[in-house]
Amino acid sequence: MNTIDKNVMKVIKDAVVTVPGVISFANFNATTNDDLSTLEIDNAVEFINTDNLTRFRIHVILISGVNIKDVINEIQIRVKYELEKTAKFTIKYMVDVAVDDLIVI
Repeated sequence: MNTIDKNVMKVIKDAVVTVPGVISFANFNATTNDDLSTLEIDNAVEFINTDNLTRFRIHVILISGVNIKDVINEIQIRVKYELEKTAKFTIKYMVDVAVDDLIVI
């Protein structure tokens, strides 16, 4: 599998951290709950690249009590828009969001 461009990762990170209700990224390789939360976005984003579409799956941890559907939708909208804007709308993106945990604060 190819690696994701660091500029693309920065765009994704900057878009996700601005969404209310997101506590942190989630490590999709974690084997225990103690290892789930991560600051390393490389461990939180999976992707598939085809000829005409790049698809991302972003793993996040949310605050318990938020409207999960609304937060996921907002992440998808912001990330997709920012990526397309960066690519001058020449590349198609699809964004999936996986909520790996809810944290009570």
